Amino acid sequence: MDIGILRRDGRTDGFFDAAARDRLAVRRCPSCTAAAPDAAAFLPPDATSCPDCGTEDLDWADVSGEATLVTWTILHGRPAEDGTTPPPALIALVELAEGPWLYARLDDLAPSDLREGLALRARFVHPPEGEAYPLFIPA
Repeated sequence: MDIGILRRDGRTDGFFDAAARDRLAVRRCPSCTAAAPDAAAFLPPDATSCPDCGTEDLDWADVSGEATLVTWTILHGRPAEDGTTPPPALIALVELAEGPWLYARLDDLAPSDLREGLALRARFVHPPEGEAYPLFIPA
């Protein structure tokens, strides 16, 4: 199932800059990370403020791209006029090794392969138009 063309919107520049380099980036609170360097305060890419200290001054940080499957759904596309049906899209909620949870697409998996706790890793797609983006595949 085609996801369309992804475009950055100013708030997502760090995420898409990292994806173009085949890296996954999330938000990080510099204040909380400075206070406890061994427990860096990683937040989802769409975070606008730190839930602990309240700052809106967040950095972008590259993370490992390793994740665990939390839950998923299967989206079935509508048949085309010629009767063909696109393959189902697997949409998941994954927990990154660094802590934040992300919504993401899964690739290289059949619905029968899915199970809670499945180890995943990010792989990046570089479409001819629009921004690069991550998919998650079996680790």
